[in-house]
Amino acid sequence: MEVLGLAVGATANELAIHSMAVMDRFSNGEAYNEAVWIERGRFAVRQTMEGMFELGRALIIIKEHTPHGRFAEIAEKEFGLGRRESQRLMNATLRFIDPKMKQAQPQLMKLGKSKLLELLVEDDDTLLEFAEGGEINGNTLDDVDRMTVKELRVALRESRETAEAKDKVIADKNKKVDELAEKLAKKQTVVREPKAEDVGSELAMQLTSLEVGIRSQVSRLKDLFDQLNAHSEAHGISHQAKMVGTLNQIILDCEQLRESYALPTEAPTDNVPEWLGGETGEGNESGND
Repeated sequence: MEVLGLAVGATANELAIHSMAVMDRFSNGEAYNEAVWIERGRFAVRQTMEGMFELGRALIIIKEHTPHGRFAEIAEKEFGLGRRESQRLMNATLRFIDPKMKQAQPQLMKLGKSKLLELLVEDDDTLLEFAEGGEINGNTLDDVDRMTVKELRVALRESRETAEAKDKVIADKNKKVDELAEKLAKKQTVVREPKAEDVGSELAMQLTSLEVGIRSQVSRLKDLFDQLNAHSEAHGISHQAKMVGTLNQIILDCEQLRESYALPTEAPTDNVPEWLGGETGEGNESGND
């Protein structure tokens, strides 16, 4: 762990700058002295919970000033700490040196060193909420205080497994939703060409519907014409010009349509639509050949 990122093969000047930065952060600007910090570490071992963070600071500073092998030797020989426990103490110190996490420190320290170190598997927000009266896997601060370290470890493992199971369920559901959405999108993008006879039938039905509507409107002309005639007979006012003009305009519009599409005056007697008969005819010619 390189707290401030000491580069491999750094120059003497860079090492000095690195040392100053480490000491500024963890020792209020003191100069580094191995013997001094070893003694402080020994003293911290003998102290109560507050000493845990002092020991963590001592370990961080010593580690940042010694080669890997030398640090492991000091931790084991001087403090009786293995690699894993040394790392956990340094991690705890780094976590709680953050101003935000210091708010949770007094409550969590009441649980004791071992339980506090176990709780470090949880994220900062969870620990802050827990210290303020929240729960971890249904357990409050008082519940954890009554637990043994082993029981706490089991509860935290169950909490992680529950969270992982929930995440897996959510991930599986999201995967299924994505798969269904993908299948639906593929179905929607596949556009099949409709059959010619289906299109023809649909268009013919639309034309029939429009014809019925138009003839219905034309039939209303008779009622109006009757009223206009009655009005003429009663008052001597002729409406023939308007009536004839209306009929002529409708007839003219119809004739223009006939002309535009070169339609005969008599409907063909063959019931088969021309658009279908053309394809049939081509098929028959091919067969005759």
